[in-house]
Amino acid sequence: MKRFVLGLTCVLLIAPGVASAALSVDFLPRTNLPGSPGVPGEQFVDLVFNETAPTTNEGLFAYDLYIVRDKPGINLIRAEKPDNWVFTAPGAGFSQAGPEFTHLPDLIVVNALGDLLGANQDIVSGTKAVRVFYTMDPNAPAGAYHIMLDQSPGTTLFVSGDTGEAIPVDISSVFTVIVPEPASLSLLGVSGLLLLRCRRGV
Repeated sequence: MKRFVLGLTCVLLIAPGVASAALSVDFLPRTNLPGSPGVPGEQFVDLVFNETAPTTNEGLFAYDLYIVRDKPGINLIRAEKPDNWVFTAPGAGFSQAGPEFTHLPDLIVVNALGDLLGANQDIVSGTKAVRVFYTMDPNAPAGAYHIMLDQSPGTTLFVSGDTGEAIPVDISSVFTVIVPEPASLSLLGVSGLLLLRCRRGV
């Protein structure tokens, strides 16, 4: 994996510059509503491409994603190739190193590589980069918990095979899970009882 990341860096050093594109990747759904952390087991969120005008064929060759959390309470489990994956060629590759490999509980690294013998990929809105699985600690304090892409130099990167340049992609999207205060949870329960009572009275 380290050799692959270094390979992307070398491509950029050989052909410096930035390709023109109007792209972003967004975590969808962007926010879990209060109460959803109570769902037991794993949950997931997808990172989806969004292309705005002027559109162009980016010639995507490969990308690295450094997926991080902001604090304990939300746990990164693993990353998988999603349905409607951005690469359509049969020879494209997807690999991930989760916390058990990086030895960092707040980091998952994903490497994706298009088909070396095929054409580079045009990015289309709605196609996906990754599916991220996470869990919530049952005793996580109330507050907001976030999953995002690391924006530090040398981390998250998209590379065009047509130009050898970095593809500019807005990676500022943040996925938020809100753990409500215990009082808020009790209010949700009271609201549910009142609704049930109203229905029975009809």
